[in-house]
Amino acid sequence: MLKFFAKYIESELGIVYAEHNYFQLENRLEEIAKLVGVPCIQTLYEQAKSGISGQFKQMLLDVATNNETSFFRDPKVFKAIENTILKSVSSFLSPGEKLRIWSAASSTGQEALSLTMMIKEFNLKDKQHIGFSILASDISERVLARAKSGSYTQLEVQRGMPAPYLIKYFKKDDQDKWTASSELLSHIEFKKINLRGEFGIREQFHLVLCRNILIYQNLEGKMDILNRIGKVLAPGGYLVLGAGESLLGLSTDFEQCLIDGSILYRKKK
Repeated sequence: MLKFFAKYIESELGIVYAEHNYFQLENRLEEIAKLVGVPCIQTLYEQAKSGISGQFKQMLLDVATNNETSFFRDPKVFKAIENTILKSVSSFLSPGEKLRIWSAASSTGQEALSLTMMIKEFNLKDKQHIGFSILASDISERVLARAKSGSYTQLEVQRGMPAPYLIKYFKKDDQDKWTASSELLSHIEFKKINLRGEFGIREQFHLVLCRNILIYQNLEGKMDILNRIGKVLAPGGYLVLGAGESLLGLSTDFEQCLIDGSILYRKKK
């Protein structure tokens, strides 16, 4: 039964549930059973055998993904982007061209908003004006809806958010929720994208953050995603992976760079 769901999730998302991790899958399936009002996973399984579609499919894909995120997660990465990558990439932008960034698997939007605040502060500090746009994508409609709202709990904003940025860019409501300013959100486009399928993207990006996604994929899935990301990343642009991820043996399209203590990958020109 669990093997059936594990195989389905792998076929749709590329996420691999090893047998020793089936307990995680079981816990997540129990959540779905409660939400749809069925007594147990066995009932879900009986329904799934006749087809998985609609709300059931979306819920299954939602719970299969790890939506762990926070503001300015892994500060060394943001330091590398601010101190080196922004200047490096902006140097080969055409006059009037915007810096284009893709936050892939962006979950509830903290990464995209962190990048937006960082670039705005960079422009103020260096007295520059780097125009920019950010694509924030995820497979989960649920987390994308939250990201679009720009609304976060007190606990969420306390995770990584510098206090001056919170006061400057967010407003607190009477329910103790903090909402990002419309000016911040105006730089971000939210889009549903399954990294295992066609991206549906025509433009090229100068910076792609795809953190802690490849670690859940099998070898074929990793190589496929990297190959297609390479096609939408401009020559000389940068790819940021998770701290525990590497391109070793997966792609020769990038050169490894050590910047401010973080390993990043630059697409060969």
